[in-house]
Parts: sequence; structure tokens; C-alpha cells
Amino acid sequence: MPPHSHPSFFEVRQLFFYLLSLVSLAAASEQRALVRLSVACMRSRPSHTAEQTSQALMGTPVKILEKGPEWSRVETPDCYHGWIINHSMVFPTAEEMQAWSNAEKAIITAPYELRDADCRTDLVAGDVLVIDGDSLCLPDGRKILAPAGAFEPLNRLSAKPFNPARLPRTAELYMGSPYLWGGLSPKGMDCSGLVRIAYAAQGRLLARDASQQIHLGVEVPADSLQAGDLLFVGDPKTGRITHVAIYDRDGEFVHSSQLVRRNSLDPKSPLYLPYNIVARRRIAGIPMSSLYK
Repeated sequence: MPPHSHPSFFEVRQLFFYLLSLVSLAAASEQRALVRLSVACMRSRPSHTAEQTSQALMGTPVKILEKGPEWSRVETPDCYHGWIINHSMVFPTAEEMQAWSNAEKAIITAPYELRDADCRTDLVAGDVLVIDGDSLCLPDGRKILAPAGAFEPLNRLSAKPFNPARLPRTAELYMGSPYLWGGLSPKGMDCSGLVRIAYAAQGRLLARDASQQIHLGVEVPADSLQAGDLLFVGDPKTGRITHVAIYDRDGEFVHSSQLVRRNSLDPKSPLYLPYNIVARRRIAGIPMSSLYK
């Protein structure tokens, strides 16, 4: 059975296009920015009333596709497009962006809050900051001394062997958290957002939506499921994917539906949900350290 730690052809192809896009980002004619808030909303239109399609966490490097006086249309490292209000980002010079690219980075692994005279900043799991000696540097230039248990060097985390059995354990940490359409953080998450959070805890990145994630990894027979495999729900006639969950054990899975909860594939279980599982995939993900440059 293919090991989890080996990327599939689709993941290698995706990484190739990611790296290709990163090369193009270095062109002087293209502007880049960094998300400065712990969680920034990405919207379908440049308006607070527009649908939230996703989120971008602090330290996410984005390519500016279109910049307006209040909002910018951006592309995240997973090639997702949306509008972010400008005050949620900082816009470094080309030299500053290159320095950020070369710097060692840390990923936040536990919630942390920073308060100073006139500003409160909360950090959530998945935020990425620059390591500067004994301090962590936020995208807006402020420095903090975070507890050692609140972060891990991103290169070191991404280099660790991928352990798929940890995915449901990480997802369980958010049991009871509210479902949020477009949510990608511990403050609220949709189904694919929960999956992304679980992978990010191991320094791995997936495509944003369930309809994209289903094309990654390898297919798994129903009788060979292992902890960490992804279950995709949808319509077999149309091929439309509507949901994704993280398989755990004994027919049970963890997912975000109304809230993060545990359910079962077993009709005899009190946790049973009559989902139409159309695919079961085993996915290793892409090391975040290769994309946050």
C-alpha cells in the first residue's frame, strides 16, 4: 500500500506549478504582500458584504493581481484567488520581500496573544512569523518573545516524516468549534479548512477546497482505510464534491459540519451519518517550507 510520505504525481505536478509561480513572483513588475493579521478574510468581491470564500493567515505571502485604494485581489501560495482589504496586509519593497524570503520562519502551533500600549494581536495555529534571534518578528515589524511551546521552526516541522495518524488527533483538538463557510483557522472552519489545519500542524499544505483535494494522493479501497485517509462526499452522477472528512478508526471520522464533530460510517453506530462516500484518498501534502518563500 503506498506510504503516506511519498507525494503522488498530482502533488509533484502541483508543486512544480507552485514553484514556477514563485519564480514569476520575483519579477519586478509583480507586487507581493504579507498578511499582517492573525486571520484575514478573502472575499469574492471587494466588499465587506461579499461572500467569504477563504481566509489567509498571518505571514502568508500573496501575489497582488489587482490593487485598488481599499482592496486587492490576491493569489495565495495554493493558487487561490480572492479579495483582501488592504489594511489586513503589509506591502514590502522588493528588497524587503527578498529578505523575508531568505529569513528563517516559525509556524505558530498554539494560541498566543500579544498586547502593547495601543494594539492587541492574537496569533493562531498556522500563522507564520520570522525568527529573529530569540524573538519572532511579525509582518508589521513588531517583535515578540513567544513561549517555546507556542511555535516551531517551519523548516524543521516540514522536514519531519509525515504521520497521517496524527491528522484525526489534531482535528479532535477543535471538537465543538463552529463551522464557518470559507473558514481556515481555529476561529471557525469549513470542512476542507479543518483538513488544512490538521495538515498545517505537520507543516504540510493542501489545495484549498474539497473539490481540489480529491485530485491529490492515491485512491484507497473501502476495506483498507487507515487513520488520516480523507473521505469525500458527493454526487456520483454529477461528480460534484460537497464535503470532506478525516477518517480515524472503527468506521469513525472527524469533520466540520455545523461544528467540528465525530461521526461514523457504521449504520449500527449511534454516530452514524448516511453520507454518500464517492472517494477515499491518501494524501501526503506539500511541505509548507517550500512554498512560504
